[in-house]
Amino acid sequence: MNYRKIAAASVAAWLVMSQNAYAQRASENAVASAEDAFGSNVGVESTGIYTDSDTRGFSPVKAGNVRIDGIYFDPVGTLSGRLRQSTAIRVGVSAQTYPFQAPTGIVDHKFRPRPTELGGSVGLNLLGYGTFIRELDLRVPVNDNIGITAGGGWSVNKYGDGTWMKSWALVLRPIAQIGGVEVAPFFSTGAFTATLPHPLVVVNGDRLPAFPPIGRHLGQEWTRNNSRNSISGGTIKARITDDLYFRGGLFHGIADRRRNFSEIYSLLPSADNARHLLIADPAQDLRSTSGEALASLRLSKGELRQRVFAGFRARNRYIETGGGFVRDYGVVPYGVPDPRPRQTFAFSPVNAGQVKQSSWMLGYTAEFDNVGLLNLGIQKARYRATSRDGRTGNVTRSHDDPWLYNATIGVNLSRSLLVFAATQKGLEDSGAAPENAANRNEQLPATRTTQYEVGLRWKFDGGQFVLNAFQITKPYFSFGVGDVFQELGQVRHRGLETSLAGHFGPRLNLVAGAVFMRPRLSGPGRDAGLVGDRPTGTPSVYARIDANYRTDLLGGLIATATVTHAGARAVGARPLASLGGGQLMLPVLTTFDLGVRRQLHIGSVPASFRVVVYNVTNERNWKIVAPNTMYVDDARRLAITVAADF
Repeated sequence: MNYRKIAAASVAAWLVMSQNAYAQRASENAVASAEDAFGSNVGVESTGIYTDSDTRGFSPVKAGNVRIDGIYFDPVGTLSGRLRQSTAIRVGVSAQTYPFQAPTGIVDHKFRPRPTELGGSVGLNLLGYGTFIRELDLRVPVNDNIGITAGGGWSVNKYGDGTWMKSWALVLRPIAQIGGVEVAPFFSTGAFTATLPHPLVVVNGDRLPAFPPIGRHLGQEWTRNNSRNSISGGTIKARITDDLYFRGGLFHGIADRRRNFSEIYSLLPSADNARHLLIADPAQDLRSTSGEALASLRLSKGELRQRVFAGFRARNRYIETGGGFVRDYGVVPYGVPDPRPRQTFAFSPVNAGQVKQSSWMLGYTAEFDNVGLLNLGIQKARYRATSRDGRTGNVTRSHDDPWLYNATIGVNLSRSLLVFAATQKGLEDSGAAPENAANRNEQLPATRTTQYEVGLRWKFDGGQFVLNAFQITKPYFSFGVGDVFQELGQVRHRGLETSLAGHFGPRLNLVAGAVFMRPRLSGPGRDAGLVGDRPTGTPSVYARIDANYRTDLLGGLIATATVTHAGARAVGARPLASLGGGQLMLPVLTTFDLGVRRQLHIGSVPASFRVVVYNVTNERNWKIVAPNTMYVDDARRLAITVAADF
């Protein structure tokens, strides 16, 4: 960590700041701004029990449930934080008024608004192991109707297993507000210029391996991935009449892999030795065009507010996979670096796939003050997918034309207490096959998902408490014959989740949540013994508490604390006789993060700093990425964040 660079950059940023600054980045606080404990992100801070990759045990991003200012977006590529003001996970009560809800939750990105004052922000972040992230945001009002937001980010991310990633991003978003119409095109480009991939560990027995020392890299220094990333498009929001409103967007995402390596240590049953494999891929393209047009007609206002929605959404995704070359380095001791000379690879032709999906939508919502709400939606979806084998030229096709629906009814038992019941049926993506599958990175077919949920929300002065019960059912994918990642049955997540978020007095902000689940598998794969009764990587309990407490020290220093608890998780997919027919599990894990934060002014310049020690007790853990597949997770680390507005 080069603290001199941090200090010099911070001072330089402060010296150029305007005397007419107003708060932007300096006032960001994920805990203080969270509406609930179901997951939110502001800048580099996050809180809540869910993320965009894990909500109720599933990934909303993989499922295709991503929105930009409420508009459907097919998530190809990385959406830069320089565009996003915040991100929230919408499930249960928080999604009750959202038109066309999705079964496994919605990732709701809110873009930065049109600026009305000239200014900008800088962020300087040290996030552990020497990670350095530099961020710049600019806000330029051109006139009373047009403003521009722009920014850039440059980072070197380093991890506890000795891997690292270098990246950069630039964004530009002009926003024009003319009468009741807002038009906002944007362009975001960037690259992961060099990435040392996490070495993957594949477990084949009933033992977990020993953890390598922190910072020890078990991969090759020359296996540096490189990918290009860009997202462009625009949104339109228009009030056509007093009662007729339109919003729409069109987006194009690119995530082209120019170099891609995967290093795998497939453990022998003893877990002391492993077969060392290196997989190299040729250049592969991944891109998608997506968008949505939605009209909303207000039928009534006042105590009873009714709206009718009609719209269309679609995507056209192109995917290249395969063509890789596997190098087998034989059996080596696990945990000891196994350096090899730079290799050349003979690639085969890539496979080409295309997914076209669309939906016509019709919805109705009604809200009656102090009585309740109703949210109904129906969609006619069309799904077409083709895949061409690069070696044989053979083409396979799949299709589906389902009717999809969502329905929510809520009843106000009092001014502060709401109860609701809801159901949704969706056609959701299943992600891609993992790196160690025979069909690695292959786009898996879209599948039908059904959810039922009931819950209550109690609002009180300064916050709210939420309790939801849910059941989600969808097809389950795992390793079948020949290590092909395929559908093997059905998975059901039945659970109970709680959220408490609010301001308790003038000093304490608290966000606390927990989810208790009973995830279970059924179907042919379970009957054949290919998988056990528990899906891999999903704990039966997960809880998180985030607290900020304002003290009188140093003019208002805020103490921060986070406690995270994760129950046991299945690593191995198959039941093992040596474990009494059970699956190999990761143990229960509880971690603590402690820190301080402070908002201040340097002259008239708003600024803030935050210092956090993550995983104070230095617990070691594995991160599960697929059945039987994991890598070493980060341990204790120090993070320092400085932000200022000019």
